[in-house]
Amino acid sequence: MPADYDLVVLGGTVEGRDAALCATGYGARVALIEPPDLFHNRQQAKYLLKGLEQIAAGQAQQHVQQWFYSEERSSQSVELLDWAALVEWSAIAAKTQQPEYSLLSLSASGVDVIYAMPERLSQRLIVTAGGRNLKTRSVLAAFGTVPLPTVEPHAFSGSAITGVESLLNRKVLPEQVFVWGDGLVVIAWAEALSTLGVQVTLVADRLLREEDADMRGWVRSHLIATGIRLANLSELVGNGLCADKKQTLANQSLFLSATQPALTLPEFVYHRANQYPDADEQQDMRKYLLSNQYLQTAHARVFACGSCLHSQAISARTARYEAQVATWNALFIKNKKIDDSSTPQSYNRIARAGKTPRFAIEGRSPTDGYTIWSASSANSADLRRVSPSPSYCKLICKHNRLQSIHLFGDGASELIEPLALTLGKPIRYMSGKAKELPMQASADCLTDLVRTAASQAIQSQWQPGRWRRDWAENWFNWRRSR
Repeated sequence: MPADYDLVVLGGTVEGRDAALCATGYGARVALIEPPDLFHNRQQAKYLLKGLEQIAAGQAQQHVQQWFYSEERSSQSVELLDWAALVEWSAIAAKTQQPEYSLLSLSASGVDVIYAMPERLSQRLIVTAGGRNLKTRSVLAAFGTVPLPTVEPHAFSGSAITGVESLLNRKVLPEQVFVWGDGLVVIAWAEALSTLGVQVTLVADRLLREEDADMRGWVRSHLIATGIRLANLSELVGNGLCADKKQTLANQSLFLSATQPALTLPEFVYHRANQYPDADEQQDMRKYLLSNQYLQTAHARVFACGSCLHSQAISARTARYEAQVATWNALFIKNKKIDDSSTPQSYNRIARAGKTPRFAIEGRSPTDGYTIWSASSANSADLRRVSPSPSYCKLICKHNRLQSIHLFGDGASELIEPLALTLGKPIRYMSGKAKELPMQASADCLTDLVRTAASQAIQSQWQPGRWRRDWAENWFNWRRSR
């Protein structure tokens, strides 16, 4: 059947607009359909968090100065922050930053932008939106997710505002906030709000459940040391709450982790329910797309990328990588496979590259062939903040080849990029690369820890019980006996 477009992108995310630009770069005819304000709201939330982190870093340095130069150590106050001005700044930044992703740039690049809610997708790939019927050869779903409350239906009375919108609509920053979730973005929000003086309670059944057990311990200790209270749902609502307390808790809550797809596609795009990891949960709470290694859904010509494929937020780097692979497979021959094992996952002070073994997630001893090398620093000499912020590095090797890297500390998101290139290589290769790493101001301590852990792995090959050490001892004994 003749088609009007080579690709129609169901967008609303950065990776959606990136896929549209990538497709036009190949010379394809592309249409981008976006629900109104979906992309802008996500960008505003991102820049609002960046603004909070920058202000929090500045206030931490001022607090250090007050600690050493003032006899009266004045506590930080939320009332000093002009919250309305910060929200307005984030809205401006969302419109002006990254001009290559603006609607004008997309249109100038040849993308047919339809700023409307998609209405219908037929099995013959006819998309209806904005009063138009678009015939296309392929469809790429990149609409992402929207927040979903993680609490039981009876926990709150009335409807609670979810996501960052609960903060955007406020004129002042509340003195107490309950942050619900367990992902990296959730921790970043909790840290930024806590540094500004907000009493933060992080509500999570299991913090960073898919991360390394030692990393979870370091992050948990750091959060407690910074004054963030850790709680779970049973502690808040287990004993029962009156209606007034439920409403107060709802007004002070920030739901970030649990999400649902921003759009619901027809049934022919989804796989059977028994193929989902948790069929009951997927049917009752949300319905994510499933894809194969080519990012192809149940329909042969419908592809997907980004957070609509995952049950939790993923890094921007991973989402864009998936968008590039999905765009190629949708436009040309389906021959590119997704390989995110070496794609780093990072946010702020927490970073990881490689697949974490199950024994490390569960906190068990290494299995046969695996070795672990780690290094840490208390950072007690760091005067950028009153409370020291520790750094930690962990390397997991299998048969002396690097399997995964775990970093915690300032500059982790910057340092993980070059280190990810050493995955699968011998530890000696990684050690050589670690010595060549530039000493960045924000990651100098963490860089030293990476070098220390790599050096320990090399030195271990000469310890008693290793054949190289035994060979060396025999050699020197023979030399001395001559």
